[in-house]
Order: sequence, then C-alpha cells, then structure tokens
Amino acid sequence: MPSIQEIAGYVAAGAPFLIAALALLVLRWPATRAGGAALAAALGGALLCPALTAAGLGEAAWSGLGTAANVLYVLFGGLLLFNVLSRTGAVDRVSEFLGRLEPDRGALALVVVVGAAPFFESVTGFGVAVVISAPVLLAAGFSRVRTAALASWGQCAVPWGALGVGTVVGADLAGLQFGELSDASALLNLPLFPVYGLAAVMMAGGFSGLRRNGAEAAGLGLAAGAGTLLTSLYLVPELAGAAGGLVAVAAFLLPRRSRLRELPLPRRSLAPYGLLLALLVSASGVPPVERALEGLGPAFSGPAIWLFVSAAFAALLLGLKRAEATSALGDTLRQWLPVAGAVLAFVLAGQIMAASGAAALLAGGAAAALGGLYPAFGPAVGALGGALTGSNAASNALFMPFQAEAARAGDASLLTLAALQNVAGSHASMLAPQRVVLAAAAVGMAGREAEIVRSIAPPVLVSLAVLTVVGAASLV
Repeated sequence: MPSIQEIAGYVAAGAPFLIAALALLVLRWPATRAGGAALAAALGGALLCPALTAAGLGEAAWSGLGTAANVLYVLFGGLLLFNVLSRTGAVDRVSEFLGRLEPDRGALALVVVVGAAPFFESVTGFGVAVVISAPVLLAAGFSRVRTAALASWGQCAVPWGALGVGTVVGADLAGLQFGELSDASALLNLPLFPVYGLAAVMMAGGFSGLRRNGAEAAGLGLAAGAGTLLTSLYLVPELAGAAGGLVAVAAFLLPRRSRLRELPLPRRSLAPYGLLLALLVSASGVPPVERALEGLGPAFSGPAIWLFVSAAFAALLLGLKRAEATSALGDTLRQWLPVAGAVLAFVLAGQIMAASGAAALLAGGAAAALGGLYPAFGPAVGALGGALTGSNAASNALFMPFQAEAARAGDASLLTLAALQNVAGSHASMLAPQRVVLAAAAVGMAGREAEIVRSIAPPVLVSLAVLTVVGAASLV
C-alpha cells in the first residue's frame, strides 16, 4: 500500500497531464492556455513536492527553448510558403489539375489521401494539408462531412509533418538520433498508409468502390509507406513523408499517363516545391554542403531556411504583389502564433517534467504496475497525447519523457516505445479538437465538429489497434 507521501508524489507528477486534459477536453481552453496551465503545474510540482526536485530546471528550460525554437522556425517557413502559393493561385491550379486528371471520385480521393495530402503535410505541417485538400474534394462533389474526413486522413504522414519537427522533439527528449527514430517510425507507419487508402475508397464509393478501387488503394498505400521508409533509411529522413507521398502520386499517374499527356501540367505552380526538394536533398544529402551550412550557424542548418528560400522564389516566379505579400505574411503570423504558444508551453512542460523526476516517477509506477506488459500500452499513451494537444511536437514534448523512463524502468526497447509514441500520437492528433475545428472551418461546418469526429475516427482507431498489436508483439 503506497504511503501518503508516495501518493502525493504521483499526484504532483501527474498534475500536468490531468490539467492539460481538463483544460482541453472539459473547459475547452485553447491549446496555448492549456499548455501554460500544464507548464505551471510542472513548475509547481518541481518546486513544492518533496518527491520531485528543482535542481536542473534552468538547464531544462534552456534546452526546451532551443528545441521549441527549432520547431517554430520550420513551422513559420512552411506556413509562409503555403500562404505565398495560396495568394498567387498556385494551390487552386494544382487542385484543378488533379480534379481534371481523375474523374473517378474514389480514385481521386485515394491519391489525395495517400499521395498529395501527405506531401503537402510533410513540407508544411500542422494541418495545412487539410486546407489544401478540401477544395479539391469539394470540387469533386463530395459532401462536406466526407470532405472533412478525407482531408483529415491526408495527415497520415504527420510524423514527418513540417519536415519532421515533431520527430525531432521526440528524438531529443528520448535521447535518440533523429534518423533512427524516423526509421523506426517509418517502419511502423508502413502498414498504416493502406488503412487510410482503403478507408478513402470505402468512403467515396461504399463497398462497390472498395471492390473497384481496393486493390489500387492497398497498392498505393504500400507505395507511400515503402517510399517513406526507404527515403528515411537511405536518403534524407526529413523528406521521408514528402517522398512517400510523391511515390504514391507517381504510382497513381503511371497507369494514367495517356490522360496526363493530354492535360497541361501546372509547372510554374509546382516549381517552388521542386526547388524545395532539390535544396533539401542538396543540403542534407551532400556532406560538404551540409558541413559548410552548419559552419554558418544554426539558422542555416536544418530545413527551415530552404522553406523561406522557396517562398521567396515562389513570390518572384508567380508575380506576388507587395499587397499580397503583406497579406500572406499577416496570414502566416495569425496561423503561427497560437501554435507557437502551445508548442513552447508543452515543450517546456515536458522538459521540466523530465528534469524534476516527474516523468521517471510516473513511468516507474506504470512499469511496476504493468511489468513487462507496458509496451502494449505505449500506443495508448501516445494517442492520448496526440488527441489532447493536436500536435505531434507537443504530444512528444509532453509524453516522450514518460515513455523513455518507462522503457528504462521496464527494461523495454527505448526505440520501440519512442516510435510507438511518435506514430500513435501523430495519428490520434487527427481527432484533436484543434484539428477537427480546422477541418470544419475548411468545409464550412463550424459547430458540427462531432459529425466530423465520427467520420474521421474509424481508420484512426484501426491504426492504433495495429500499433497496440506491435507493442504487444515486442514483448515476445
């Protein structure tokens, strides 16, 4: 029977999680405010609870600021690129092209969900793919609720959203290299792409659509998963999700190449993304270039600088006017600031929980209670983080220290548990209030979010069940 002091320690250690859940789900606070409350609880526990320690909090906060700054730098660049392309009409032209290329609604939904949307989510992140996908699907004749669900499923490459910033956070907090966590996450995500592909054709055409397009759905899903895994393993991990989406698009276009030749390709609208891919591959895949950029300082290492370069290139190539540029920058700031506050607060809360011993205390208790069975419950913890925060980066910031300590306490594989956290949190983030509100706004269904959640949920729950089986299998 635990003592009063031990119970008080568990309560103080778990308070940030409980407060975040209460604030987001019951009080319906915005993520920034909920993150601030979780951060305050983490600080209060570290300073006031004898079971925790305040030593090292300053260093933890400084480390958290660095991690958050890296995430937010990439996020701002991705949003800016999207807004520049949107203001110049490039997004609309790409959407129109896809709609004309494939008149079959089931096939169109399929390539959007496992191809085009994962690409856009990977190079921009934080739900931007929903905004890009929705006009294509609405124009194809889908109902608003089905459009919201299909566009949301296009986030199935969220571990590499905004070029993998959430995975960067998770790797930092777990003490892993970004590449190894990306590789393990890509392996886990491989069977999940077909789940969303099959769900897309089922939603588009029911069982007849599944019979007509099911084989292609499974094939394109596996192509996306294989492209993601191989890119992470052998090329540039940051580009894994984007490359997987492009592989699926290429596999989709191959049997339609005759139709493709008859349509004018929106080359100018796609050119900024082509430049971005070329710059990222050169910067991350050519060692002398990578070393030279690192020598210029942190602003030039990583993917963020190339998002800004691509945005500037798009503005010049597509003739963005000064007033439009100002508007695009304003839209970017309005989209970025709420997410920035949430990510910063949750990252700092996670770092402080790790430094104070709160994560170790909770993880030790969970590992002791569950014993060697804990890995089977790891995906549920990750899913809770994603559903609460709506951000893989924030979910990993909040729960990755817990998972890492549980792995150590229970003698489980740290890499397996970290990857389960990363992937489960990513997929469950589709059900988060922030993401559902974004989908509702994109299709004009504000106030009807509950309908959208019911439509989104089935393949997400199937994916989490698959991850749970993987966690249980790791016990054998």
